[in-house]
Amino acid sequence: LRPGKSGKLVIDRAQIISGNQRLYSDPIIIEVVQGSEKEISEQEEIFVQATLSDSLAYVGQQIILDYKLYTKLDVRSVNFLSEDDFEGFYHQALQSDRSSLKREIINGSEYYTKSIKKIALFPQQTGTYSIDPVDINLGIASKNSNRGFFFSSQLIPRRVTVDGMTVIVQNSPQDPDIYDSGAVGHYIMNANTAKRSLTTDEAIIVNMQITGNGDSKTVYAPRWNLPPGLEMYDPNTIEDQVFPNNNQITHRKTFEYLIVAKKPGKYSIKPEFSYFSPDSNRYISITRTLPTITVLQGSNEARTIGPSNEDRLEDIFNTTKLRKRKEKPYGSFLHWMFISFLILAGFSIIAYDIYLNKTGKRDPEVIRKNKALKIARERLSKANQFKSDENKKAFYEEIIYVLKKYISDKYDIPALHLNKSEIINDLSLRTIDTSLLNRLKELFNNAEIALYAPVSNLNPDSVYEETLDLISSLES
Repeated sequence: LRPGKSGKLVIDRAQIISGNQRLYSDPIIIEVVQGSEKEISEQEEIFVQATLSDSLAYVGQQIILDYKLYTKLDVRSVNFLSEDDFEGFYHQALQSDRSSLKREIINGSEYYTKSIKKIALFPQQTGTYSIDPVDINLGIASKNSNRGFFFSSQLIPRRVTVDGMTVIVQNSPQDPDIYDSGAVGHYIMNANTAKRSLTTDEAIIVNMQITGNGDSKTVYAPRWNLPPGLEMYDPNTIEDQVFPNNNQITHRKTFEYLIVAKKPGKYSIKPEFSYFSPDSNRYISITRTLPTITVLQGSNEARTIGPSNEDRLEDIFNTTKLRKRKEKPYGSFLHWMFISFLILAGFSIIAYDIYLNKTGKRDPEVIRKNKALKIARERLSKANQFKSDENKKAFYEEIIYVLKKYISDKYDIPALHLNKSEIINDLSLRTIDTSLLNRLKELFNNAEIALYAPVSNLNPDSVYEETLDLISSLES
């Protein structure tokens, strides 16, 4: 509590009802005296402000929390006495600004300013979140001291409190006209391919490299349109790097697309990457036009052999030897066996083709769903490594991400951009057993509690096994 005026202030009694009785506490009387002019002037001489690059953010967006010092005094040391745990955010400290002090005019007074701490925050789910107040201890050089920086006896401690803030996190809007990649922020994209020509027996690889300042964990390889005659298989992520750059976190991903040609011709391939820009509040699409690809007919087409232009003559030799005439294969038992085999093989190929079309196994989306369990196992191996390293925070972040990524791939739900309640509600509309939904909800809750609570009795081994067992149950 901070008094707003001087004098005797009364905190009134509190009351509760216990059974049939009403119980009261004693009132508290506090005498507040006017602060001295010296204290007021010292407060005006130095303070710290916290600012957010955005107070209204989107899941997957990077926002910067900056603690900035304003001073007229010689500040030699800064010590944060408390720090928020940033519930609902993945956070990473940025390198301190090593630049010299700057001068700014605040309400007509000149201050020296410097950023003393910057933190990159990545919202993980929607909601309203509070960033707690922070206490900071500042070491101020004594005015009558000529001693150096390392002589702490000459520093006068000053404690300041930075007010808290509120961040509202929401999902980026849906746009049915674009192929969403889950990227939020600012991005650039380049694409290339090494081939300019190929046959229908071969495949072409297109690499798409994206660089941006969003949350790398929410960005996945986008689909884009191909001209008729070309078919795209599931893309792979062959590079995923995160690094600090210009007072923010930047990441780079490279996606590999395998494309096969079904028929010859000339094709124009135009990879496209779309991301949501919080600055302009709209989706931005980047398209790159690759050089024209020439596709030639491969050996999978039957070749025709024309008649010879020359008549070949053979010498005729007379002989008195008599030989038994060999039976022609046409019409024989072997001949009809061979014909039957060809007919049976043809029907088998047609039936298998119909089976693939009906089951959707030619559809890349269906292939992606079928690979969901494989992807989940691969991602869980990373979580298992975090568990072995006893990195609990990274382990539970990975568990939450694996579950959302699996649901996104398996059920075509944008789970990476939804909170657990929205995910459960969406899944409840499908033919999924209620017990599995309850297990999923409990797993989400336990992982979030372990991630954000300072102390948790959860066993990472049991969480890992439950995650794998739940995904296997959803697959069966």
